[in-house]
Amino acid sequence: MNYPRVRARLLASEPVPGVTEAFGNLDGLLLREGTHWVVTRNDGAITIGRVDSDPSGVITDRATWTDPAPHTPGTYCSPLPGGAMAISGRETVTVYEADGTLRWEHRHRDWQHSPEASGACTADPSGRVLLATMAGPLGTDGLSGGDVCRALDLATGDVLGEHVLPSRAAAYEFQAFPDARPEVLLTASMGQDGTLCLLITSTAAGIDVRATGTVTEACVGVGPEGALVVQDIGGGYLTRTQDGTDDVLLEAGRVLPEDWVFVGYTPGFLDDKRIMVVAAEEQWAEEGTHLLLDGRTLGPLAEIDYPQAPGVAAVPLGDGTWLTHDGETVQRWTTA
Repeated sequence: MNYPRVRARLLASEPVPGVTEAFGNLDGLLLREGTHWVVTRNDGAITIGRVDSDPSGVITDRATWTDPAPHTPGTYCSPLPGGAMAISGRETVTVYEADGTLRWEHRHRDWQHSPEASGACTADPSGRVLLATMAGPLGTDGLSGGDVCRALDLATGDVLGEHVLPSRAAAYEFQAFPDARPEVLLTASMGQDGTLCLLITSTAAGIDVRATGTVTEACVGVGPEGALVVQDIGGGYLTRTQDGTDDVLLEAGRVLPEDWVFVGYTPGFLDDKRIMVVAAEEQWAEEGTHLLLDGRTLGPLAEIDYPQAPGVAAVPLGDGTWLTHDGETVQRWTTA
């Protein structure tokens, strides 16, 4: 690729046990309360750490809980205000205090015969409500009318509202936006049936749900002013979408060598003006080329030059820095 090269400068590195698996989980990298969090599972424990606001650090304010279901796939964790944690499982949503004691548990119907389905949860921007997705009730015909999103009182677990989603037996993920917005982004991945991206808002009347843009893929990075950058599952294209503006589509064949694709599944905004993505010769490559794109036009700006060949995971943090990992060591970078 004949793009300008900019040197990556290492700011910090730190061992984080379990990070290799975390970077592939729906809850491994979360944006909450304007802060990025890393969720790892290791030796029967769940650890949630905040990405340091100081660029010279990596992870800070770690908190660890005993994993209540260490051998159960599809659980989803989320940090909560005050150092608490919520876990969404196949039949329950549970909130634990910072000291590990149980605050409350909310039971719901299991996704019967849907092993790929999994719920998600997050505190809403007000910090008073827990939004959680779960299997909806069955109709008289024995079929589900759709999964549901419930608003649960964060203090008591009481149900404050419910909305039937246009998705069934999906794998869900919540992400907040980096700026102060009343809604959160919910992605619902339904395998061969595609992915829905929904904006969820908790209101006094219940829950408001609306689709955003033309997003149909699960690999989504959130940016300022409600902007999203979306990576095709197969790596063939990127899309920038935002309410009130025309979508911008970038095909891999226009900017990458022949037969190369976008990889890594972690596209995102490096800052307000730049997007970071990873490209490689094939979808399952272990090494990739990290690119910077214009945050609005998706035009290529530069290729990142590392001291050694990087992997395919690059997690932009919105402040001009990004994370990679080498085995179980997380590295934080900026441009020189």
